[in-house]
This record gives sequence, C-alpha cells and structure tokens, in this order.
Amino acid sequence: MNLQDLRDELTTRATAADQHAGDLLPGVRQKIRRTKQRRTFAALGVVAVLAAVAATLVPTMRPTPPADNPPEDYTRDGLTVPGTVGNDKLLKAWIGDRGQSSLTFAWIPTTDSITVHANCEAAAGMSAIRFRINGWYLGDASCDSGPDSWAIDSGVTLAPDSAFWLGSPVGRPAQVSAELIDLESGKPAGESGRIWFGIYSTSPNPPSSNGAPARYAPVDAGAYQKDGVVYRRTIGGDTLAAAKVADPGRLEVRFSFTSTGAKLSLRPFCTANAGSAGDRNPPYTVEMRIGPRQPFTATCDASSTDAGKGGGFTIASPAPAGERVDVVAKVLPTSPNLVGMPPDVRLGLGIYFQGPQRVIDGMELPEQTEVAGYRYRLAQVKTAPGPDRRLVADTPADQPYVVAYGGSMLGTGEFRASLTVGKTETGLGVAPDGGGMGIGWDAHGAAPSERATLTIAEGKPTKGTLILAIYLPD
Repeated sequence: MNLQDLRDELTTRATAADQHAGDLLPGVRQKIRRTKQRRTFAALGVVAVLAAVAATLVPTMRPTPPADNPPEDYTRDGLTVPGTVGNDKLLKAWIGDRGQSSLTFAWIPTTDSITVHANCEAAAGMSAIRFRINGWYLGDASCDSGPDSWAIDSGVTLAPDSAFWLGSPVGRPAQVSAELIDLESGKPAGESGRIWFGIYSTSPNPPSSNGAPARYAPVDAGAYQKDGVVYRRTIGGDTLAAAKVADPGRLEVRFSFTSTGAKLSLRPFCTANAGSAGDRNPPYTVEMRIGPRQPFTATCDASSTDAGKGGGFTIASPAPAGERVDVVAKVLPTSPNLVGMPPDVRLGLGIYFQGPQRVIDGMELPEQTEVAGYRYRLAQVKTAPGPDRRLVADTPADQPYVVAYGGSMLGTGEFRASLTVGKTETGLGVAPDGGGMGIGWDAHGAAPSERATLTIAEGKPTKGTLILAIYLPD
C-alpha cells in the first residue's frame, strides 16, 4: 500500500493534533477511501460529479421524462449512456466525437440532487474527466474501464446541502466545463480521447452506511442562520457558543462570546477554494484568532451548508468562565503570488462548547455524538493493550448502533488496522511512523448481534491502547 497520501493527510492535521487528537482517523479513512476508489474506478470505469447538458448540445438533448416512466438509453456511434443506473434516472446525455476531449456549455439545473455517471477513452495511462460548473470544481471522474461500465457506485453526487447551490441555485443558467485529463498528473490529456456521460436525478436523501439510518439533521431552535448557511445550536454533545457568516465577498468576520471554561470546537465555513482542482496545497486558508492566542489556521472548505456538522478541531478555553472572548476569522492566500480573491467567496465561523468526554490513554470519546444526522450516546467501551493486536466486542441486537474504534500511540513504525463486523471489513485505519490510530466511526442499522473485531493487521505495537466503543441511539 502506498501511504504517501495518508502521511500528507496526517501531516496536515498534525498542526492541530494537540487540539483534536481523536480526529485523525476520519481523514485517514477518507484518503484510503479515495485511494481504493481510484483503483476501483480503474476496474469499473467510473465517474465523478456533474450535472449538465445544454442548448449548445442539441443533438444529444432530450426532455426530462415523466417521473413514472423509466427514461430510455441514449445511443450514438456504438456507445450508450444508460437511462437508469440503479435508481438514478437520466436527465441529459452527451456522447462526444472522437478527439473531442473537452467541452463547455450552458445549462439550467432543474434539481439540486444530481449524480453524474460517465466514461471515456484515452490514448494511454489512467484518465479522468474533470468537471466544473461556474468555475466550481466538482470532481475528477476516472473512466478507463470500457464502454459498458456503469456501476451504481461509480457516480458522485451533488447533494441538496452542497455549498455549490448557494451561488448557483436551481433554475439559474450555469456554465459547465468537462475536460479529459491524465489522472496522475492532472494535466489535459490532449485531443486524443473521447468522453461521454449522463446527468441523472438521484435520491435527495443522504446515503446510508451498512443500513444505518441517515438524514439531513433538522435545524433546531437557537440555531444561527444567514444566507442559506446554518450553524445548529447542538451537534452531538456540543453546544453553539456563537457564530457569524459574512456577506458574500467579505473576507473577515468578527464576533464575541462568553466563556464557560469548556474546550472549544472551531468550525469554519469557506468557499474560496471552490475552483481548486483537489490540490494537495489549496490556495486559500482560514485564519482564526480566538481571544489573545496566536491564530489557528485551517483549510478553506465548505462541504455542506450545515456548516457545523463536519466537525472541526478542538482547543482549550482561552479564558476562564464568565470572561468575554473576541473572535476574528479571515480568508488568506497561502502564497504571496496569489492576486485577487473569488468575488463571491463566503466565509463563516462557528464556535462550539465541547460536550463531556471520556478520556482513555489520552484519547477522547464524546459521551454523545452525531452520525449521519442522528444523535448517539456512549454505551460501552472496551480496551486492550496495543501489543495484544486484537480487540473484540459484541454489537447490540435489533437496533441501530455506531462503533467507534482506534487507539493511542502504538510505538514506532507504520501500523494498519482493520475493523470487521461479522465477516465484513467495514473500517480501516493507518498510522504511519508510530502515530496514534485516532478514532474512526462506523454506523450500522438494526440487525442480529455480531462480533466487532479491531485487528492490527500490519506493524508490531509495543505500547498504547486499542479502543472499541459502542454508541446507541440517544
């Protein structure tokens, strides 16, 4: 396994490791997921994200079919874009000419829940289709597996809570671009390929993991809301201290709150990197100054208009209970050579008081957490010494649950851990160079009781603690 991407992820998060030691594994899992997806894409012929078709593409345009009639396949020059992929229904289709490796067109979205399934041909190497709408980078669709590969898990969804819709609402004309690129270098593949894809209506509900319930969490009383961005009052066991969202185009927010002495969770919202094509070092960051402390920095990111749900990083309280704390957040370029800023950039920051934690060998487990829009409470914790390499717990029967798994510093060298529930591996974690495993989260739906097993599959721990915890619906 190539661990370079995982090292990069952990290096990025290490700047805030002392503030949020338990938040490493989710990022690692995301990197692993991306790596596994890349390999899977090469075998399945996958897609990324988009939504598009246009008046300029008249030969391939067809009206949206009635909701109760399955849409027909679209075929041209021996290639086919299927009318349905799983439950996704084709809205528009495009099959390019040979040698047409890029295109730009106008499009008016009619729904805010879209999946793009795509394919391509290229001269050599691993290729992908890079999509943007109104300059907003949507994703790179790997597409080397042949003309008949349209797997349901090959698509990437633009969901109703995507921050994209803030600046490009349904019903307003948008400019769409698609370009064939070399997947490794990210550079244009040249005029030697061919692309074809379909834009599909997809379920507006968030995806479920292992049958676990999933929803967009409702906005609660006392939430902060402005211009479509929401900071809910409570997320898991954390409670909103204060939040502010700047007017579009403004690069700074200022506000204050009264300390309770509890740790703080900082949760920025920033769209300045919307045009960045998945760069390892994106061009903009958010700088946050909390009270008199030195500023903290975070990647400028806005994955959802439910701005607090993605978590953040945790810091100690900068002031005793009852004292006022002033907050300043700014969007800053990462290089002095960057000139200008996206004109409609959106910036926000929410500060949350961290809820009660259970500390195990320096690792924090929240007494309450939120997964896929639902709240869970900590019901059971099992531990084992790191050198044991294995830890087992029984899962509850006939109710949804979440497994939290991971561990503290295990020693020197690189470690790889796997979580198996029953006979299925459902979680994975990597800790390079003796780092802690962090804490990962794995949600499941109601089912008969099974065994959850955490195993150190690679590496030889000499210290540390393995952790398995079970959370039940609150």
